[in-house]
Amino acid sequence: MSVFALVILAALLPSSSAQVPVGHVWSAVAYLFHGERTPSQLSTSRSLTPLGAQQMFAQGSIFRSRYIDNGSSGADQNITQVLIEGIEANAMDASQLSILTTDDHYTSASAFAFLQALYPPTTETFARGAGGIGAAELANGSIVDYPLDGYQYPDINVLSAQDPDSVWIEGHVACAEYQESRLLLAHEPMVDQIYQRSLAFYRDLWGKIFSDAFPLNATHFYNAYDLYEYASYKYNHDNKTHAEITETDLARLEVFASTQQRYLNGNPQVPGLAPGDTLRTIAGRMLAAKILAQLRLNMQSSGSSKKLNLMFGSFEPFVAFFAVSRLANGASADNFEPLPSPGAAMVFELFSTDASSSSYPSTDDLWVRFLYRDNNLAGAPFVEYSLFGYGNSQSRIKFSDFATAMEAVSVASVAQWCNVCDSLSLFCAALAENSSGGTAPPPQAAKQRRRGVSPAVAGVIGALVATAVLGLAAAAAALAGGVRIYRADRGRRRGAALSGGFKGAEKKASDADVAHARSGARHERTGSWELRAGGTGAGAGEGESVATTTRAGAVVGAPERASSRASSRAAREGDDDDVSVMGHTPVTPRESV
Repeated sequence: MSVFALVILAALLPSSSAQVPVGHVWSAVAYLFHGERTPSQLSTSRSLTPLGAQQMFAQGSIFRSRYIDNGSSGADQNITQVLIEGIEANAMDASQLSILTTDDHYTSASAFAFLQALYPPTTETFARGAGGIGAAELANGSIVDYPLDGYQYPDINVLSAQDPDSVWIEGHVACAEYQESRLLLAHEPMVDQIYQRSLAFYRDLWGKIFSDAFPLNATHFYNAYDLYEYASYKYNHDNKTHAEITETDLARLEVFASTQQRYLNGNPQVPGLAPGDTLRTIAGRMLAAKILAQLRLNMQSSGSSKKLNLMFGSFEPFVAFFAVSRLANGASADNFEPLPSPGAAMVFELFSTDASSSSYPSTDDLWVRFLYRDNNLAGAPFVEYSLFGYGNSQSRIKFSDFATAMEAVSVASVAQWCNVCDSLSLFCAALAENSSGGTAPPPQAAKQRRRGVSPAVAGVIGALVATAVLGLAAAAAALAGGVRIYRADRGRRRGAALSGGFKGAEKKASDADVAHARSGARHERTGSWELRAGGTGAGAGEGESVATTTRAGAVVGAPERASSRASSRAAREGDDDDVSVMGHTPVTPRESV
């Protein structure tokens, strides 16, 4: 967070009063963590597990009890009801709801499971905003219900990373500067100390639970979250793992995962391209802007729309928002150090204090409070916390103060996000062109101007230009007539080609051809980006060499690969492709004059 933002937040403190009563709730904005998913090490296509669906369904039931269900038929005893003013109680009205989710299957499925409980199936009940009973009544007077005993169909906006609106709920994903900053984690001294201290603990657990999914040289702090998620999944679903590790082991894995993610997503001290960019908290800064925007839309409609706003995504925006809102270092910081549990929710309620008035209040009479429900378990309450360094007795602040504080830490627009992140997303190029009449450089060009072009890059550019000039000269000579480039002894070469492989006629049955990926390089992901530790990978037999990664991220290959590359280079240098000028065959390197 910038110094300017801190000054603004400090100036706001005196303007808030002590605890005020909640008269009417006009809108609520919630960001929810998806339910349990299958680990990437066990499934090529990650999906929401049945347990994850139940977690989201349970959270949806609690939200219904708090904000919608006046009958309180399934209300939890620890849940205080604060019904949203004018919201449909039984039939889902899409005009009152806003539902956003990332396009990960487990996240969108989490949204569906949540909404099944928020508005369960019901018969002969129809939302006024969807046409009411008139839309269900036929000309003969009969009523047609929705299938599955009145199943309700939500309007869910699933956002891919190519959608500009996706940056509001996953601002870290396509942020190039953020991703680059992540790669520097191993070079931070404090993080390296944690890596060294925790290494023995991870190695001790490797043979118990991780050996089937992670190589030994990937079982360390830099993969803390992946390891914790995998262990938690196995602990929930596998009897052997449940017996092999203790709850204490699982708790330590969670602590390390939480610590790792606070460094990656909650460290406001890591700078960006410009002062105040705070790249590691970009996900929380984008979410802050979206939360404020949704509340303002409710105000603009005088409470008729955006009554309940639901956003579903990953844990990164949680961690980042806890940092920028000073929850992570405030009076209740201990409650925001652990990662959110699957199905966790943070909520912002827009309310007025006058319970006797049912008309929508003015901006001066609107207040905001923040609540956190860090799991989906029955009996867990919505807990109210103060934001931006306000004392615990000032958890409810005027909307105007809340808006000023949120604006101070948020990113105002998608275009600004593009600049902060130096993103290569297609919509960033379009926004840059539209804002400058088609003359704006692409983000990477702007980045090069800010940082300068390195000598290596300049050399590459010069080589490309020289090659292009030579190519044009050769083409001009060919057009003028007299220069032809062709292969001599085509018949001999065709025969060699038919025998297959780069050895030609000398190829044996045991020799494998060289395989190339379409892009010219083959890449394989064996874990998450943080695979840093070098050494011999698990499962390598005696005398075998395996390619590993060092903690600096460089690939360390087997010695045999280097000699193989040298042999291939020698074979290429001995290639007797011929260049003929004016039809005469030159002397080959193996011939004497």
